[in-house]
Amino acid sequence: MRVYTHNMEKIDFSFPLIRGDKTEAKIPGSQSVYRAIAALRCVARHNRTGITAKSLASETKLIPATAHRLLKVLVSEGMLTVDPYSKTYHLGLELFQMGSVAHDFSVTRYLEAPLLELMEVTGETVFLFIRSGTDSLCLRRIDGHYPIRVLTLTEGSRRPLGVGAGGMALLAGQTDELCDRILASNMARYADYFNTTLDEMKHQIAATRADGFSFNDGRLHDGVRAVGMSVGPEGCEPVAAISVVTSQQRMAPAKRQFLQESLRTGLNGLDWTLLKPDQNIMRRKT
Repeated sequence: MRVYTHNMEKIDFSFPLIRGDKTEAKIPGSQSVYRAIAALRCVARHNRTGITAKSLASETKLIPATAHRLLKVLVSEGMLTVDPYSKTYHLGLELFQMGSVAHDFSVTRYLEAPLLELMEVTGETVFLFIRSGTDSLCLRRIDGHYPIRVLTLTEGSRRPLGVGAGGMALLAGQTDELCDRILASNMARYADYFNTTLDEMKHQIAATRADGFSFNDGRLHDGVRAVGMSVGPEGCEPVAAISVVTSQQRMAPAKRQFLQESLRTGLNGLDWTLLKPDQNIMRRKT
């Protein structure tokens, strides 16, 4: 079995399911453990698109009520995340952190100070994202002085690239060829978040590239606005994206300009050579 890499594109979860007969009988009293492992492996196989509780129960041969209980516990422990829109489950941040020997989350540690400073300067909630295949993965959320209660995005949450200011900033930073592949993969998934067309998504990508910033105009949450920017060394795909979220009432044109300048000032000029080179973090555009 191959170990997953930073961008989650080289995962091989082609191991067998562990079902409730011979395997569980090997160690008395371990039935729940085997079932939880089976659930995790099932989610891993479907991690790119996610899997519903019903489909997981069917695939693992678990009773639906048992599957729901297992999933609820795994989410509460950070092993899984559940998308509140599509009701699909994905691997959680806790699992990524357990892989710290190979992964080490140096991006989070390196950007922690700039993120905290950005929150203090703006007073708003700040998010950090990386690309994970065709998804954006939220690594960090720092609540500002004006928390927005309707936000459902938490650390470990996944969304299709192009959803939200951070996801759009990451998507726009990819090559045209990769953007087209990601859009082709995600178009059907966007319907869980908002109504859009391929032309509209391409227009947003072009606008983000021209401005240097992405802008969420409330498509996800009425009354919520966000500005995003991707970061990374020149000539490479974005290492990460940062977004700043505020309310519609506070997002006047002057406020939007202030947030953009705060992002630019706080994040430009970072020394990316300080990140470990062996983590597949900095991928050159081809």
